[in-house]
Amino acid sequence: MTGRPADPVLAAAHTRAVDGVPAILVTIAAARGSTPRVPGTRMLVDADSIVGSVGGGQLEFEIIASARTLIAQRVSASSRQHFILGPDLRQCCGGALDVVLEPLLSDAAGWLGQAIAWEQDGQFWSGSLALGEPSVMRELRLLDEAPSEPGTAKLRKTETGTILTETSGAHWPQIFLFGAGHVGRALVNLLGDLPFHVIWSDGRDNIFPDKVPGNVVTDAGAMNAEMIKAAPADAHFLVMTHSHALDYEIVEAILRRGSFASLGLIGSDTKRARFLQRLAEMGVAPDDLVRLQCPIGLAGIRSKIPAAIAIAVVAELLLRPVPGVQLPA
Repeated sequence: MTGRPADPVLAAAHTRAVDGVPAILVTIAAARGSTPRVPGTRMLVDADSIVGSVGGGQLEFEIIASARTLIAQRVSASSRQHFILGPDLRQCCGGALDVVLEPLLSDAAGWLGQAIAWEQDGQFWSGSLALGEPSVMRELRLLDEAPSEPGTAKLRKTETGTILTETSGAHWPQIFLFGAGHVGRALVNLLGDLPFHVIWSDGRDNIFPDKVPGNVVTDAGAMNAEMIKAAPADAHFLVMTHSHALDYEIVEAILRRGSFASLGLIGSDTKRARFLQRLAEMGVAPDDLVRLQCPIGLAGIRSKIPAAIAIAVVAELLLRPVPGVQLPA
């Protein structure tokens, strides 16, 4: 499995460039005070659609309008706009930000494809573009290690002008989700909009929906043991299959491998007690047994509606980021 899926905005930008569809890549490059999004946040705008968001409201409306004006005028040079989030924009955040508007033509497909390939391979990169230059003039550099501030952007003044510098985002934690029942489907619907890479496993025929989010990979479930062994040390595991026997088999394999960020099993306190008793009889160490969470999700959410369970589970995941990994804001 790859370290992370493609950034959805960069992926959409690459598709537009390959297809020859004019578009504008919008990047928040600087922010002061209270702002709805942070530097490094991206949005793609073409004549008919947008991908991503830089904060919504009147601010985003103005940015989209500016981007579409540039498209209509066939502008090729990158530029900067400054916004104060006050009465003029009917937003009372009180902060200010700068965005870079970067027209994308077909020749931008090269650097976009390279950035996406590095990210999917789990590698970090840094990039720079002198404002006033076209997107094709971007310079990319592969980094030997994770940057101190992944997923950020800055404006740097030089003797010849202003340069936008960026770093690729933090690696997205992987979630291994076993089971494509009602709760599994509800979970995938939520996780599709969040910074996680989901491997969704279920061995039943025709169990997956026709379409899944871009950060989700489906697996037929035949190689669960091998997949568990190969999972990264900071993986999250969620077990909710149609079979208690299969749940047990998966949970035991995860506990015996030792290294993982979290392990959640859907079920009741009674199910947990029965699993723990059997696992102890099979020789699983007490220090490993205490890592099994069952029931799953925030304790204060008691509803058993699948969507509510999914919300409780995702909320807990967001409260428990992987140690050493920064989730994008």
